Amino acid sequence: MPISREQFAQGLTPEQFIERMEVNKERFVDNIQANTFSFDDRQFFNNHPVSIAALGEDWCTDVIHFLPVVIKLAEEVPSIDLRLFERDENMDLMDQYLKEGKYQSIPTFIVMDSDWNELGFYNERPAAVTQLMAGETQRFAKENPQFEGANRSYDNMPEETRLAVRSNSSNFRWNNMLDWNRIFIEDLKALVSGGVAAVR
Repeated sequence: MPISREQFAQGLTPEQFIERMEVNKERFVDNIQANTFSFDDRQFFNNHPVSIAALGEDWCTDVIHFLPVVIKLAEEVPSIDLRLFERDENMDLMDQYLKEGKYQSIPTFIVMDSDWNELGFYNERPAAVTQLMAGETQRFAKENPQFEGANRSYDNMPEETRLAVRSNSSNFRWNNMLDWNRIFIEDLKALVSGGVAAVR
């Protein structure tokens, strides 16, 4: 069953979500303030009023990256009504919006129009960003042969390699944050306008 108006209303405000954060709060708040939007962005969402339910947790890097974009957008565009839900306390909701039908990926954004029709949902991060991150991991592995198994999954890397790969990936992410936020905003606009039914 899609999220109801009543369930949506029980969600946290951004201020309440931030107040409950135990880790990554400073970067999260900084990332909110780092976002800027064009006149066209604001006009688009003013012309397409939506309610957005966002599922997240403070330990998730993608949440720390992409949820601030929507928080700042909702601050600047009055026609966006945003409520936040901690995933681990709302698994009944999360399980209706799984990535690829099986992964409890966050952040997840569930988008409703002004008549409470579900327009779709968006999991985790833009597909283009995932491709960029994979390419960077491959580059790092090729150029740093001293780190054994750098092209394996995290779970199968030696600890030293895993730490090095994660550090490189983190630097790559935050150095490209604003460009990736632009990709995310365009994806969100496509979902709202009917360009995609869901990003899974």
